Amino acid sequence: MQRLVLWDIDRTLIDGGKVGRDVFLAAYLAVVGSEPPRLPDFGGRTDHWLFTTALEWHGREANAEIRAAFFTHLAEHTRASRPQLVARGAALTGAAQALAALAGQTGVVQSVVTGNIREAAYEKLSAFDLLGPIDLEVGGYGCDDGVRSVLVRLAHERAQAKYAATVPARQVVVIGDTPHDIDAARANGALAIGVATGSCGADELREAGADVVLPSLADTAAVLRAALG
Repeated sequence: MQRLVLWDIDRTLIDGGKVGRDVFLAAYLAVVGSEPPRLPDFGGRTDHWLFTTALEWHGREANAEIRAAFFTHLAEHTRASRPQLVARGAALTGAAQALAALAGQTGVVQSVVTGNIREAAYEKLSAFDLLGPIDLEVGGYGCDDGVRSVLVRLAHERAQAKYAATVPARQVVVIGDTPHDIDAARANGALAIGVATGSCGADELREAGADVVLPSLADTAAVLRAALG
């Protein structure tokens, strides 16, 4: 491994058709007994942060036990919702081609840094045949921590340990669609690539400090140039 490419999932590789929001609410209801008084902004956030924030609005404190229960229900509801995900969601244009092209590059390992728990990452990627090039074992997930920059650090550490390689921070590439992705990359000294396929435009991603901003993943050659630096 000479370069580690870490992908966001939602609105970067796939459009989940808002199934993830429905699953979050169902899991929250199962654990808390009622829906949150309002919904936090899901864009670029982790399931850990979303649950903790919503629980605080209910006047309750999140601890390890209730978070574990929530993640368990979230995994169960995610698996059960796969038919809805397939029906309502889609892989974004160019996602499969970009993953395949990077997989063909010597020394490149691809994984994810995502706000989803690992089970949701698996379901979302496998539902649209995007899982093959991605090593989920070394990813950073929304059940690991509430702070996205921590997920980048964990993924970097896990990949170096698994592949017995030392990869400088600037050889780590984070690709995502929100300023939260860009901030997480910059906090770890990684290359930050913004993709304007979510709720944030190209200008907002540039203002957040993205090293490169792409309008989408449709131009595979442009993705390769950006990710390989």
